[in-house]
Amino acid sequence: MRTFIIITVLSALAACYGAAVLPSEKVMSEGITIVYDVDSPNGRVMSRSDILDPLFFLLSESTINVPAIPGEVQKAGITYQAPVGVTIGRVTITLYANLPADTQNSPLGSNYVESLVTSRPGHAINGSIAVYRWAD
Repeated sequence: MRTFIIITVLSALAACYGAAVLPSEKVMSEGITIVYDVDSPNGRVMSRSDILDPLFFLLSESTINVPAIPGEVQKAGITYQAPVGVTIGRVTITLYANLPADTQNSPLGSNYVESLVTSRPGHAINGSIAVYRWAD
């Protein structure tokens, strides 16, 4: 019984350490990615390398680069219409410089999606928006 408790405590400590370690500088230079899918309809932040998933197939990826204008809010987005019968299951927004003030996406589960990124006043928008379908 004592061995079981020790193993359980050590496992919990190892899990906590893994969650507490900050990402490397290389991972951070890849930007942050906000993922919208069935599990996270309001979005969750992941590193670009963490979003590789064999359950999804890339349909479209668009680069968004909008320069900063002092005191102005910038907006950039995409509209994507997939062929009939294709269901969009994931949208990712990757940003390389500044965090956005807001992101908006139309609901997933159809063959149409709109995605919009709004900057903070005076900030640029640099990144990409990708649309995925479920893999067969």
